[in-house]
Amino acid sequence: MERRTFLKFSAAAAAVATVTGCESSSASNPLPAPSEPVLPPVGEGITWGSCATNCWQACPLKVHSKDGVITRIETEGKATDDWDNFDHEIRPCPRGRSMRQKVYNHDRLKYPMKRVGRRGSDEFVRISWEEAVSSVASAMEQTYSQYGKNAIFMPLGGGSHDLNTGVTQSSVRLLNMAGGCLFFHNDYSAAQYREGSAGMYGYLASNAGDTVGFWNTGSSLRSLEDSDLMVCFGYNPMEARLGGAGSGYEYLNVKKKNNFKTYYIDPRFTDTAVTANDEWIPIRPGTDAALCEAIAYVLIEDGYADIPFLEQYTHGYDKYQDYITGVTDGTTKTPERAEGICGIPAEKIREIAQAIGAASAPFVTQGFGPQRQGNGENNARAVMMLPLLVGKISGDGTNHGGTPGNDGLSHYAMMPADTLQDLMNMKIMDVTIPAASHLDAIEFGMQMKPSTHDVRYSNPDLMAADTPLETNVRFLWLASSNMLANQNGDINRADRLLNDESLVDFVVVVEQHMTASAKYADIILPEVSWLEMYDVIQSYNKMDCGSLMYAYGITPAVDPMFECKPAYDICHMIANQLGIGSKFTNGGMTYLDQVRKVFAEFKKSNPWIQGDTFEEFVSFGPQRRPAGEHPNVGKIRDFITDPIASPLGTPSGKVEIYSQYFEGKQTQAEGTDEINPLPVYFACDESYEDATASEFPLQCINYHGKHSAHSIHASTPWLNEVLEHHLWLNPIDAGAAGVINGQKVIVESRRGKLEITARVTPRIVPGVVAMPQGQWRRMKGDIDVGGCANTLTDSKPSPVAKSFRSNTNRVRVYSA
Repeated sequence: MERRTFLKFSAAAAAVATVTGCESSSASNPLPAPSEPVLPPVGEGITWGSCATNCWQACPLKVHSKDGVITRIETEGKATDDWDNFDHEIRPCPRGRSMRQKVYNHDRLKYPMKRVGRRGSDEFVRISWEEAVSSVASAMEQTYSQYGKNAIFMPLGGGSHDLNTGVTQSSVRLLNMAGGCLFFHNDYSAAQYREGSAGMYGYLASNAGDTVGFWNTGSSLRSLEDSDLMVCFGYNPMEARLGGAGSGYEYLNVKKKNNFKTYYIDPRFTDTAVTANDEWIPIRPGTDAALCEAIAYVLIEDGYADIPFLEQYTHGYDKYQDYITGVTDGTTKTPERAEGICGIPAEKIREIAQAIGAASAPFVTQGFGPQRQGNGENNARAVMMLPLLVGKISGDGTNHGGTPGNDGLSHYAMMPADTLQDLMNMKIMDVTIPAASHLDAIEFGMQMKPSTHDVRYSNPDLMAADTPLETNVRFLWLASSNMLANQNGDINRADRLLNDESLVDFVVVVEQHMTASAKYADIILPEVSWLEMYDVIQSYNKMDCGSLMYAYGITPAVDPMFECKPAYDICHMIANQLGIGSKFTNGGMTYLDQVRKVFAEFKKSNPWIQGDTFEEFVSFGPQRRPAGEHPNVGKIRDFITDPIASPLGTPSGKVEIYSQYFEGKQTQAEGTDEINPLPVYFACDESYEDATASEFPLQCINYHGKHSAHSIHASTPWLNEVLEHHLWLNPIDAGAAGVINGQKVIVESRRGKLEITARVTPRIVPGVVAMPQGQWRRMKGDIDVGGCANTLTDSKPSPVAKSFRSNTNRVRVYSA
């Protein structure tokens, strides 16, 4: 469908009169007439809603409704759109524009259900709320009694990411008050980057140990106005972050103002590379560190390296120089050597290196694709070496090599603590595991230790004793999360483990839609949609977002549909069953009371916000102001100004090229993996150089497409029609496989196979295929016809962060 057709259709569409459910018998059920319409029945009312998609933008939606039915979605509708003066529209992308279809989707959950078939079979029966919450509370009590709190695990979830009083906050609050649970540190998106950058810079402006909330973010994209060179490694905001206040629009505007030279290094010629209108440097996946070694070789040999700077501000440069120049192992890391690994001509590598060396203000940055590899921690560190070598990690127009960002609004969430570290210090969650490790914790949790699986205790004695987990995970609580059986590595393994009832006793899912993971629930608790909620919404500028800071309040456009309830009310009902209802509600506070409390605390931290009450705050609509620099930028600047008075949080107090943190982790490497204190290249399993994977000749990567941030919008009809799910395939590889453009193909790895439409294009490196991640798994025999990328990926963790290596994956492609 063409864009004009899409917009015409969205403007002319009539109000949806029916909603289909998750069972065929409910397909013709009409929308219930609300007992107390939110808006007057005469005329059309407008409320503010939010697209809480996990893309960090939190775009506001102007929601029109009539007679209890949402009729259309519009943008903010500002009279001015002035990006230069931070007064531009927070314009939602197609994800936000399609929100009405998400609310009235065929897979919307309507009422509580319990499983009657095999987990994953989508066989459920309707039950009452009383039976549902009683079953959940009983299972919680039994788990606490038999195994202890660490047998209950709440996986990471992004389905309510931008909310303050949503399902994540309510669920954590309940589990804390009920007795605690096993929790996670880091995440799926950027754990290798987090650990790699922390190994070099420490935690910068973040609290040490807060590995859920910290990002070693660098300079704002607006600082590119003062740059004369940009070097991007897998950085793709024009596809991943599309909103009017997002980094994609930010990059587009700053490029118009200052047409700096850009080298765009990526296996795909993405839309961001097209926007850069400069030079695409095709690279084989997972070889970024090899390229950086060769660039470093040229910088050192040609005299661009700032030796006095490196001697004053870094730890271990002598060891790094010896490695690059071949003193350590007899192999000089020349561009000619790198050409054979990463596929970039040696003369082009020299050109990039010389451009970095000659630039007065180089802005080196990276996305999260290069770090989603089996060697991802080193890819991230290797990129951060480039501006460090030339002494350009601080100052106008420069960046330290990490992801860009800005300062964010002071955050207040409805929890008994502000950070994961606070929770651990309170002994509520006194042990965590890496976010991507829950399958291991189900299968052999009692073998997981700090020294082998990065288990982290708040008690230093337990850490020193290398204490294993006291129990396997037996109970899973999914709060708007599709991580269990869709967004995790090797979901074939997940299916196998979840259907072993000797391992998993209970799975509860609080969700809006029948996702791939929801099908594995024992009890499903249906939550209201984002357009049926109250909340305080705020921008999250701290990681790869635009430089506009904003906040607004949302109220329900329609009453809760069917038997759906706000997550706070769901958790309150369970708390009542557990005998802690009054504690959970702070003595009887309602859902709206909690939202008002959140606003009051938010207002204290952000006095510029207009409105003295939540209701007044809502009436003002989106409020905005320029975002300041990220605190990390000031931390680095202070360190450069006076490294003695303002040391970094590393063991040496300096930027650690030779990372003592990584040195202490070396025993955790498994198989062919390496943990090297230096940011160097190594070839891991299923990488380009893995000769044992020859039967699977193609590298397969996945990326955040325009269609869906993670998996949230994977079933939205408009988006599926406009943005096709497809496989990028180079013409050379298509010819070898006998595949033509538009044909259905099978993509097969060692772990599984899926069906997908092939799009033959020269915009991808030969020997590599790529597909958007996030589609929901749907099996037909042994083939995933839904096209979920994680049917192919491995659950083996990366060496240091113990995280998802989704882009280290070898496959073969053939006709369906």
